[in-house]
Amino acid sequence: MSGMKITFYGAALRVTGSCSLVECAGKRILIDCGMIQGDDNADELNHAEFPFEAASLDAVLLTHGHLDHVGRVPRLVAAGFSGPIFAHVATTALAEIVMRDSARLSDYEGKPLYDEKQVERTCKLMRPLRYRQEQDIEGVKIELFDAGHILGSSHALISGAGRRLLMSGDIGQPNSPIIRDPTTDWDESVDAVVIESTYGNRLHKGRAETLREFKKIVERAVANKGMLLIPAFAIGRTQELLYHFNHMVDAGEIPRLPVMLDSPMAERVTAVYRAHRECYDDVTWEGIERGDPPMSFPGLREIASAQESKTLKRTKPPAVIIAGSGMCTGGRILHHLKDFLDKESTTVIFVGWQGYGTLGRRLVDGEEKVRIYGEKIDVRAKIETLNGFSAHGDRDVLVAWAKEIPGSSKRFFVNHGEEDAARGLVAALSGAELSGHAVKSGESFEI
Repeated sequence: MSGMKITFYGAALRVTGSCSLVECAGKRILIDCGMIQGDDNADELNHAEFPFEAASLDAVLLTHGHLDHVGRVPRLVAAGFSGPIFAHVATTALAEIVMRDSARLSDYEGKPLYDEKQVERTCKLMRPLRYRQEQDIEGVKIELFDAGHILGSSHALISGAGRRLLMSGDIGQPNSPIIRDPTTDWDESVDAVVIESTYGNRLHKGRAETLREFKKIVERAVANKGMLLIPAFAIGRTQELLYHFNHMVDAGEIPRLPVMLDSPMAERVTAVYRAHRECYDDVTWEGIERGDPPMSFPGLREIASAQESKTLKRTKPPAVIIAGSGMCTGGRILHHLKDFLDKESTTVIFVGWQGYGTLGRRLVDGEEKVRIYGEKIDVRAKIETLNGFSAHGDRDVLVAWAKEIPGSSKRFFVNHGEEDAARGLVAALSGAELSGHAVKSGESFEI
């Protein structure tokens, strides 16, 4: 084979399960190996054999540490992969947390997806990189650029055999707190771009408007003397929420009230965020220099044990509980929903995308009764959604990012989006005079 070839095995007309194989100069490099989430048969798909020979891969490259991008890597190692796993240094730390959590929680017909030993073997293969540090894989070069999505998230530029392919990873929303904006400064033209499309057919509300809504919801929960439950993803979303609570409390915009972070995983992730200040944006650094760290404030309480978590049902409202999982598919948020969902004074705020088939999606769609731990619960709580907190760029951000990429004949392969979103982005790219194609699982393309 001359040139470069890419085959899409995951996140094709769906959001989760990112997995793409790049073949170039005799090398086989897998980009991400994420878990499939939200599908009725997700467990079966995650346990299925890979559609390629794991032992034949020369390297794995991870764009960032979210479960839908790294969640199946230990299965890849168990299937025979033994090469290097390249990722930004912050991603290696986050990926380890995510994989250990997955090993503990995953189960399908009594069989975990993988175990701690396989995670240990995987972590030993990790090779941390920095942004704009070139890594040679025997004739194929990879280079990471800041994707502005979560800490350590990366665009991956792959060069070899006279071809240049840019993998977007997940593209962040500009002006997100703590981390820098997505890279749009490119030195040379590229031949093809793989671009995500999670919100490829939609626009987010502005962050200022979202923050005003967030403040009003908090004020109303305080006035109603109710509990405010926030299902939040442990990576990225939780840290942004802590940032905003910090700002609102310090500025006197909301009264001081107990904010319980009830997610051991989120606490470990927050520690990683605090350790990797080199990824912070200028605004966050200015706050640090004033003596105001971005994720700490009076009233914040980190809940350690499961027993302590269970006692929160006796908390005197008003109070806030931030807990995982973000789509209510597991984790401590389920106990809190079971305890408080049937109370009219309760407010539940969803601050991220809810996958089809998840409990979070059913609540957002207005179901009046839901089943939690086998018990039917009446939904009397007020359900709010704030999509303006999304860590994914919306349609206009994605198109603007794409337009900055040099190359007169570049093609865009659209992945990581439900069908309507992916095809919506293709149409938006076409309107910007850019050629795009919504990829299907198993499709291959010569570049």
